[in-house]
Amino acid sequence: MIFAARGVIVSLAFFVILYCPLSALVVLGWHCVNRVARKSSPGSANFLCGLRIFSFALSLAVAVFFAFPSFWFMESASLDEDAATFLLAACSLLILGAGLLRLLRAQARTERAVTEWSLAGRSRAGTSEAGTSRAGTSTSSDTAEPALSASSGAPALILAGIWKPQVMISDRARILLSRDELEILVRHELGHMRSCDNLKKALISATPFPGMSRLESAWREAAEWAADDAAVTNRQDALDLAAALIKLSRSSSRWSEPALASGVVSGSSSIRRRVERLLQWSANGRRLRRTWVWTLPAVFTLVVTIAGNYGAILALTHRLTELFVP
Repeated sequence: MIFAARGVIVSLAFFVILYCPLSALVVLGWHCVNRVARKSSPGSANFLCGLRIFSFALSLAVAVFFAFPSFWFMESASLDEDAATFLLAACSLLILGAGLLRLLRAQARTERAVTEWSLAGRSRAGTSEAGTSRAGTSTSSDTAEPALSASSGAPALILAGIWKPQVMISDRARILLSRDELEILVRHELGHMRSCDNLKKALISATPFPGMSRLESAWREAAEWAADDAAVTNRQDALDLAAALIKLSRSSSRWSEPALASGVVSGSSSIRRRVERLLQWSANGRRLRRTWVWTLPAVFTLVVTIAGNYGAILALTHRLTELFVP
């Protein structure tokens, strides 16, 4: 039991030693990219999200699958860790605890806001039942829950929930938007659902590191662009979505978007840039990005390579642990 506890402490120390430099490198690299190449496009949403959580995912995987097993199989039974190891492990627990606290607070605030909007919206459910049913039919075809009516300061349309997402439509949106505009905005939210953007927001909330705000903002804007692309299939759809964005942007300052939800008008995205992009929409200009075509073979190759050389990798990890962990 004591030996296993030592292994956990060493693994936590190795995690923070790897996580902090990698995260700092990501922050520095993104800052340099922003200064050197000021592009009009925010980039690929999947790539930016992967870059944001890369350091945490890699550090956690190394700690769990390599650092702890290498300690278990190759470390001596004698206690040789010093105070610095325990200090590093405490820093690791502080990072993990801060991430968990951020996630729980964001989840609580999101649930509280959604509950408030839902209760307020039920009082208007009788007058908007027909519109809700039409939107609900669209969402249910993509395995989402039926659309809910919302009011009391709710965003125009918002996708709430991580495991069972629901599209919430505010009473103000029903007044401002035409049926076609409302339908295209529901498809926009379904684009967020298919991309699991609320789950990605939860992962980002659980992996804190100073200086990541610019990268997170770039990902949120890219996610809005990707949801726009998922919603638009022709020129008329692009015009309807652009018109809806213009209408909603005039009163968007009243709406507060929860941390773990995806709204149509997000404070992190430029409405002007999105509208300009939609007005320039063309079928020839669309590019269907299927990242799984190359990511799945790459991941499979990596897993096979690691499995075939697992013993040598454990020996290397143990040497690195002896070198960097006091």
